[in-house]
Amino acid sequence: MKKIKIAGLVLLAPLALLCACGGTPTLAISANWYSDPALTDNSTSDKPETLEYKVEFVKPAGGSANAFTVDYETGTYRTILKSERRQLSDGTNETVYVYSTELAISGYYSMGDKKSEVFQDKVTTEAVFRNVNKQLAPISTKREVACTSPRQLAPETLEDGYRSYNYVYETSYDLELTKAKAAYTDLKAENPSPAEQELPLGKGATYLDNEQILFALRGVNLASIVNLRSINPVERQVQPLATSNPASTTVELNDATIGGIKGKYTVDAYKVDLSYQSSHPGATQTLWYAKPNSPNTYRGALLSMEAPVMYGLGTLRYTLVSADFTDK
Repeated sequence: MKKIKIAGLVLLAPLALLCACGGTPTLAISANWYSDPALTDNSTSDKPETLEYKVEFVKPAGGSANAFTVDYETGTYRTILKSERRQLSDGTNETVYVYSTELAISGYYSMGDKKSEVFQDKVTTEAVFRNVNKQLAPISTKREVACTSPRQLAPETLEDGYRSYNYVYETSYDLELTKAKAAYTDLKAENPSPAEQELPLGKGATYLDNEQILFALRGVNLASIVNLRSINPVERQVQPLATSNPASTTVELNDATIGGIKGKYTVDAYKVDLSYQSSHPGATQTLWYAKPNSPNTYRGALLSMEAPVMYGLGTLRYTLVSADFTDK
């Protein structure tokens, strides 16, 4: 399969586009998204969880009047977690998690006194995976992207500086997590058809799909380094992924609605960096997660995230503005 540079708004899990290691033990995962993290039953009667974020663009310092730049309007990012009965590949039925995300943001590129047309970027994902007793083992995932991405930092013309993408990337797994089948479909092609690739997953640290990583990190101890494995969408192969620089801190949510109550919240948090451990790791994302506590008010939620735009053109900053957790 031809390697596709998935850039622009493509995060490790949402959109950083702004498109692990053998012998490492498996992760201990707790259901911190519930009020009682010891629960493992993801029953279908639960109310879905919905988290909403504003996405703001932070320009890089410096620059010149003739430089190639990008500007984004404030966008939105939403995640929905629910559970459903699904049929597995062996024909049995199981209650599984279904985790959906949507990122929507608009903007334009400029160079000197020239500006591109306003683009409307959208990335949606769906990840289906098993409960904590099964290490959140992925079953299938899908990412659909319609975005505009920078191609280089110093183009000769404005038009040379960016390109548009419209594709679907789907992955399915066998129940033993020994192999994955990935399919890339270029929706801009004259006759779109999936280009498929089968990938052996190997053994070692806990395996998670790219589309569930940001959620799954809610369930692990972020006070120390976390190692896992995932398919790097750019390299099209399984690679180690790890957090780094863990630190305890607090996050100020100045205008958020938590459980229907709007106000200012100061939340104890873990701050970590996340990146692939490879020769082409892509952007390092910085993440802030609520610390699980008693009572587990903030459910280990992702509170904030910073994802660099390619070629150092700026940073997308995600901030939680609304959290409606499950009743469980």
